[in-house]
Amino acid sequence: MKRMDLYLAKAVIVNVLLVLLVLTALASVITFVSEIRSLSGSYTLLEAARYTLYKVPGGMYNMFTIAVLLGALLGLGELAGHNELTVMRVAGVSVARLGLSAMAGGLVLAACCVLIGEMVVPGSEQQAEDRRAELVNARTNALGTGGIWAKDGSSFVNVRSMSNRNLARGIYIYDVSPDRQLTGATFANTAEFGQLPPELHGVRGTHVSVDGSSTFRAPERKWQTSLNPNIISLFAMDSTTLSAAGLYYYIGYLRANHLDERRYVAEFWGHLAKPVSLLLMLILSLPFVFGPLRSSSTGQRLLVGMLIGIGFYVANSMFMQSGVVFGINPVLTAWLPTLLLGAVSFLAVRRIK
Repeated sequence: MKRMDLYLAKAVIVNVLLVLLVLTALASVITFVSEIRSLSGSYTLLEAARYTLYKVPGGMYNMFTIAVLLGALLGLGELAGHNELTVMRVAGVSVARLGLSAMAGGLVLAACCVLIGEMVVPGSEQQAEDRRAELVNARTNALGTGGIWAKDGSSFVNVRSMSNRNLARGIYIYDVSPDRQLTGATFANTAEFGQLPPELHGVRGTHVSVDGSSTFRAPERKWQTSLNPNIISLFAMDSTTLSAAGLYYYIGYLRANHLDERRYVAEFWGHLAKPVSLLLMLILSLPFVFGPLRSSSTGQRLLVGMLIGIGFYVANSMFMQSGVVFGINPVLTAWLPTLLLGAVSFLAVRRIK
């Protein structure tokens, strides 16, 4: 039985990887062609190709769900077309047992998907966007024009730029009272995050009260803040490119400062639901392989797989965005498409004879 398990798992993995390679290559070609329109003096064809290369892991991560369904339909469908699955069933192997064997390959693929999404995508996406912005928009500041704004307890902070991981430049701190009145403004040339608490250098500012205002200066000053380089870098990234760990860290900061975190909670649970949806797509392929698509052509299998995969992708995105707009529980909006997919998959499997 171990040989059969390896045989089925290998058929699934090989076909899924081939489909993933094709889909990722197609997405990369589309990205590269669209970037040709942005070519300018510094942003050459070579830089556009480099940008496209950095975007490959993100495209691969997005295509994984569809690739698993298509690859399973092709791999298991080919075995069914050659009557290999029929021989296995005649030998007394149940459909459930065959599904478990294929699921072993699905677990390997799910692990690869998680590793790409958590370890590779955030860094590659950030490098791609920073490099493109520097060349196309002549932007040398990774935080963008004007830097980032953040809420820090009762204060609002503007960090203009980051020279390196532990050194920020151009820090504006605006202190606000509970009744939303400005009580002070502080500017610092630099902030060093290498120690706790961080240290401001070249500090000057103004205290404001009902009795008037007063100014102050200091060569250096300790900064009691919840901000750190990790949080500041998260502000400059698109939430869709963050890892689950990064989202969890960012959600903690938002909750500590009483900010709306629903969008990021939905993204976080969407990351956790993705490997589950991959395995459910693999289960969903079984009814088609043992049912109506058993003797169908490769083109028919691809068409059915594309329709189901694209439909799930659109539904998932629609639920995620609708939940944020209409205030629906983000955990529900993140998991509902996957739960519906699971219900359909298991009902379809039960109908296999």
